[in-house]
Amino acid sequence: MIYYILALVVMVWSIIVQANLKSKAAKGSDITTRSGLTANQVVERMLSDHGISDITIEHKSGQLTDCYSPREGKIYLSDTTYGRSSITAIAVAAHECGHAIQDHEGMLIYRFRQTLAPVAGLCSRMAVWIVVAGVFITAMLPRIININPEIGYYVSIGGVIAYFVTFLFYLAMLPVERNASSRALKDIKENGWFSDGEMKLGRKILRAAGDTYAVSLASSAITLLRLILIAGGARSGRRR
Repeated sequence: MIYYILALVVMVWSIIVQANLKSKAAKGSDITTRSGLTANQVVERMLSDHGISDITIEHKSGQLTDCYSPREGKIYLSDTTYGRSSITAIAVAAHECGHAIQDHEGMLIYRFRQTLAPVAGLCSRMAVWIVVAGVFITAMLPRIININPEIGYYVSIGGVIAYFVTFLFYLAMLPVERNASSRALKDIKENGWFSDGEMKLGRKILRAAGDTYAVSLASSAITLLRLILIAGGARSGRRR
């Protein structure tokens, strides 16, 4: 029962967070900053201020496609960010530049997240199937062949461990994203790229964006709990 209550809470929270982000981002997209700088110019200045000269800026079609690619050494800006001078565009671009700065400075938790990134998605996809396979082994195979049902339990635990890798990825992602936003806001404020009113809205936009990662972490924790309950439940049921 507790799992379903928590899942419902996270679902409602997610809806609220997404609505808040959409509202704040839309508001910021309609306001051109007094500095008149484009998102591209802000990124260029941030990179220069931090002694980074090997990162390039490129346009990437679509919305919400803004990202920093450490492998390619590029900061990609979306249709609503590239060349734009809105509060939202500059806040988002500065945030992505924050990731480039994290990479340049060798931020430990950033590197930890990047190490997990290639396997986190695979572990997420495979974990549920591994747990289900373990339950099947526990419930069905001993009736067909002479096999210790405990094997199924350990298979399920393997699935739980696999998903725990995904959980660690989300656990590392939240502080990394918050830190990138803090770096962005710090540089924006120190350089006077936002007025006081613009700064207030820019901070709200990045805070709302960061909240989506908090929701992702909570959702991952709920999934991990569910897999643990399934694995443990199958073992208990077999013993009865």
